[in-house]
Amino acid sequence: MLAPVVAGEIGVGAQHVGWLISVAYLTAMVAGLGAGSLSQRWGPVRISQAALLAAAVGATLLALGHPAALLAGAVVLGVAYGLPNPTAAEILSRHAPAHRRGLFFAIKQTGVPLGVAAAGAALPLLLLQGLSWSAALLVVAAAIGAAALAIGPSRAGLEVAAMADGHGARPAAPRAPGLAGIVRDKVVAPLREVLGDPRTRRLAIASLMFALTQVSFLTFLVSLLKVEHGFSLGLAASLLSASQAASVVGRIGWGHAADRWFDPTRLLGALGVAMGAAVLLLALAPADAPAGLMLALTLVCAVTVVGWNGVFFADLVRLVPPERVARATGATQFLTFMGGVGGSALFAAGVSVSGSYTTAFVALAVLPAVTGLMLLAGSRGQRSR
Repeated sequence: MLAPVVAGEIGVGAQHVGWLISVAYLTAMVAGLGAGSLSQRWGPVRISQAALLAAAVGATLLALGHPAALLAGAVVLGVAYGLPNPTAAEILSRHAPAHRRGLFFAIKQTGVPLGVAAAGAALPLLLLQGLSWSAALLVVAAAIGAAALAIGPSRAGLEVAAMADGHGARPAAPRAPGLAGIVRDKVVAPLREVLGDPRTRRLAIASLMFALTQVSFLTFLVSLLKVEHGFSLGLAASLLSASQAASVVGRIGWGHAADRWFDPTRLLGALGVAMGAAVLLLALAPADAPAGLMLALTLVCAVTVVGWNGVFFADLVRLVPPERVARATGATQFLTFMGGVGGSALFAAGVSVSGSYTTAFVALAVLPAVTGLMLLAGSRGQRSR
């Protein structure tokens, strides 16, 4: 959101922010794979504090404004982004009531859109107060660092359960035999564990496809509305903002439904089919469709396409033992972020080949629908055994 301001001062195009985001995502993919081992060694709260401190350092590096510092900041922010999901999953798997995990994880997953909204409100206000963009980033970095210190006292309460069940002794990790051993133990092993079990393998594939769909929808919705429906940029952006608000409601609602009425795997499968249908309806809407209809279709897409995360994590935690939650979350997150990294590129390639956002959205709709059917078929197989 500061890209246009920063780009003008350092002499690069604002579009280059996309490269920094890709670097951050790629770093987050690898960092998440190691989060499970780090959490077992140091405790999930300490690793959460480390993630916050990394975010503060990353924001500080960005504030320096030098291209090399921007690249380094993207790497550090990627570490910060990759660590929290596995550690939070470990904490919630031990403390959230089993019959309310869907709701707890759904609330956790509202953090990203709410954080984006908070940053979107705070940074312009800081600029309006006369601060430079770099000073505004330093204020944000200081707030994040303070949050890292503030959660420290929670260790006693949040990690006591892990200590009591014998998994919190935090034994020293054995020395890895060089770089090859680190890659094998921290990267390959968690992926192999998740992909080796048919149930978690289906969830991992679903997270990749759903994340690809989500990133494509959020990235190209404004372009679809502006280019092929003739909406003004302001109106198109307003519909995107409304979709973010709807996604928060959707995540909490689906999490509650998974706790109360539906098997999480079957609900996730149904959401995949609903995603495909919603994206298809959005794509096939007439070019002269009124703004009210496009708003309704956008909200339906947001509730499904961006609302699946809480149900996904609740189902994953249900399928793996507590001591493997952080590792399994890091491994599935690797594929989730892969979908995030590849989604925009694949969708853009589809637009380039077809010359139409509508055609690309129609093709996109197939992926979550097929994935949802796979989950539904797998859930029937689980019940029959």
